[in-house]
Amino acid sequence: MRRVFVLINNTGVGGAERRLGRLFARMADQDVNTMLVVNAGLWRKLKEAGVVTGPVKQMWQFVEPLELLTGWMGLQQSRLGFWLRKLDYLLFAGLLLARYSLAPRCMFHLALGGPYVALPLMLLRPDHRMVISLMHRNLAGHVGASWALPIYQIALDRCAVIDALTQGVREDLVQRGHFDQKITVSPGSVVDLDHYQPDPKKEHWVVFAGRLIEEKNPLLFLEAVPTILQAVPGARCFLLGEGPLRPLVEQALDHMHLRGLVETGFHADLAPVLSRARVFVSLQRLDNYPSQSILEAMACGTATVATDVGLTWQLVDETTGVRIKPDPEQIAQAVISLLKDPERCDRLGQAARRRVEERHSEDRYRAYLDELYRRLGRSES
Repeated sequence: MRRVFVLINNTGVGGAERRLGRLFARMADQDVNTMLVVNAGLWRKLKEAGVVTGPVKQMWQFVEPLELLTGWMGLQQSRLGFWLRKLDYLLFAGLLLARYSLAPRCMFHLALGGPYVALPLMLLRPDHRMVISLMHRNLAGHVGASWALPIYQIALDRCAVIDALTQGVREDLVQRGHFDQKITVSPGSVVDLDHYQPDPKKEHWVVFAGRLIEEKNPLLFLEAVPTILQAVPGARCFLLGEGPLRPLVEQALDHMHLRGLVETGFHADLAPVLSRARVFVSLQRLDNYPSQSILEAMACGTATVATDVGLTWQLVDETTGVRIKPDPEQIAQAVISLLKDPERCDRLGQAARRRVEERHSEDRYRAYLDELYRRLGRSES
């Protein structure tokens, strides 16, 4: 059965985009019976971030006319621009329907905005087999808009398999009435171990990286920075990312007199920063597992300071970092203790790298996907 990977997002590039973009691209490049469908803007950002390199043999890029229009009108950061860009999804849905409505039965693996784009095809051709990947332990949080949740639910009801990133994702889906028989739980995320490697020369760099949203707690990190810099004057702090909390971050930088002391902004490729950093900070409110940014930082040999929530302990324990409560003083003291003991910090970073190699390699994740696809194929025979 021919495979079609549908990876759609015209908002930004986060952990899920990096992980699945690279994986789907490699699988489409290596198998003539596998096609990658992706919007052009996301593909461009993945290349800029170094996630993918070179062309992919089996790929179909969706051109985004309204994305181009919002850029020409200077509306990229406005709410109007956001909704105009989302209208491109209607075009994508029509194109996918036109191409595959009369095609022989295929297996579609849908991620991010893929279920919206493939929904008309699901309704017209229920014999196509659909896999939907979910990364967020709260479906409403994954979808974002309350009006879109019923649409996403329809797609979940009609798909053959739901690929849940964690057990927490599975539990949320079961509570929402989805049959657990069709939910599989992945072994976690996957990291490009060749791209994310430790630099032999580590620096007293403390990095927070992620989308600037309340769930990630960027403002909490800023509250800890003054204490860190006072105790370790040679430390260098980074708060990297974009998102709706950017204006509040800028205000906090001025209010706490941190302008020029904290490097901010969006880095398409975090590897050059993470490879030299000693400490990575992740302060998510619900769960830090399996954060793509943490895994990339661990692959780069950083020690991690993370909030003790959810399944965070599966990544961050006493051998790889420090778990703390969401308190500025606890965050600061954990970071300071690591920076003042570089031998311990480097030892934790080396153990973190080994853990990613053992549990989050591409081979392990692809073996999981291959078994999922085989199981789906067996159910049809």
